[in-house]
Amino acid sequence: MSANRRCEVGQPICHYDNQCCLTTSWTNNNPGRRFWGCAHYGVRRGCAFFEWYDPQVCERSKIVICGLLK
Repeated sequence: MSANRRCEVGQPICHYDNQCCLTTSWTNNNPGRRFWGCAHYGVRRGCAFFEWYDPQVCERSKIVICGLLK
């Protein structure tokens, strides 16, 4: 199955044929960026499906968001 397949509401389907969850990254490199990930994403031996949801945040926004998180 292709990782790019989407269901009717626009959510991607993971490698295990499950709808993905929209999550927000709070890392220093990608603060505030949203991504689609399987409900088992990041779990040991879980599904590794990952897809960015929105365009990359500009450098100034990264600085501001990281400052707000401190």
